[in-house]
Amino acid sequence: TKLAMSITLFALLVLCAGPTLGLLVPQHYCDEHFRYAMKDKQQTYIGIFSAPDEAINSNTVLNWLATFEMQGKRDLFVGSMNTYPNKNEAAINIVRGMPAEVFVEFLNITNALPKLTSLYLNDQLLCSNEEYPFPKTRITLRHQMTIRVKNKGKYSSYI
Repeated sequence: TKLAMSITLFALLVLCAGPTLGLLVPQHYCDEHFRYAMKDKQQTYIGIFSAPDEAINSNTVLNWLATFEMQGKRDLFVGSMNTYPNKNEAAINIVRGMPAEVFVEFLNITNALPKLTSLYLNDQLLCSNEEYPFPKTRITLRHQMTIRVKNKGKYSSYI
């Protein structure tokens, strides 16, 4: 009876916490420019990239290039790269002095997040990490962000 209740309680705990237990978050050495996060408190994982402060002036083009790897043979595991959190909020954030950011959504994640192996911004290497041994699956994503700041009355920006 007590044993049966304990087993039932343990089983419920495992079932409820199962999706969050055991998810491998790969080590990376890019804390200033990359972080893993969850989208809208859903079970959707994303990766967020931040530009260095000195990367932005009144008229800037940011060319992002990121490479991810997963161990083994995998189907598509990363969506396209987009402005974070969206174009309007990003413009407001940049005017407020926050960094320009883009993100990717990770797809079909079961037990491990993709590992960031390199991040470039305007052909400058911001960080790199050790690659996985073969067999592995690799994907490289690109995104161009154009930032223009106009000085009419209040500061305004658009992306």
